[in-house]
Amino acid sequence: MRDSIFKAVAMPPRLFWAPFLPALANLGLQFPMMFVVMGLWQVNPILFAVPIIVCHFTLVAYGMKEPHLSAMMAAYGPMAGGSKNMNTCKGTKLAP
Repeated sequence: MRDSIFKAVAMPPRLFWAPFLPALANLGLQFPMMFVVMGLWQVNPILFAVPIIVCHFTLVAYGMKEPHLSAMMAAYGPMAGGSKNMNTCKGTKLAP
């Protein structure tokens, strides 16, 4: 029982060796751009394989350095707005 919990925490999900959420975001951004450019200017879709592969290898490199990149990306959402000071003062303070 404990092995499965440790394994899930220690080895986050991956998509072709890259962290799952950044790889999904990469494909989610580049595929629509590919289809729009193909529709507007009749560009060969093979040309888009190069930037997709380069970005994916970059994500693989970042994923080797920081394996929990997906968790960091998911945690950034609620914190993206920053924090508000409880008292008017200089700097960011979370406590009064």
